[in-house]
Amino acid sequence: MRFTAAITAALLCASVPQYVSAKAIMGIDLGSFFMKVALVQRNSPLEIVTNLHSKRKTEQMVLFDQGSRFYGADASSLLGRKPQLTPSGMSVCLGRDENHP
Repeated sequence: MRFTAAITAALLCASVPQYVSAKAIMGIDLGSFFMKVALVQRNSPLEIVTNLHSKRKTEQMVLFDQGSRFYGADASSLLGRKPQLTPSGMSVCLGRDENHP
């Protein structure tokens, strides 16, 4: 539902008169555990952007390990071995402080 609303807003913004100098519009859908990115450009159809693994849906997690950062599927593959280093579902925490129940 939110993704459809984001796409509709992006399409409405794309129909602004010619004096707008924007080249493309990007929409980001932050779900609970996954995220998607859509791209609207002039004279081309709506495109769902793929990640490095050619997937349209990317896990919302990051792993911090010995000075390195792993995102998405790379962090998900290491989640079983290093769960204490892998925060996930971060969009649930947006706008809340650490004392929120």
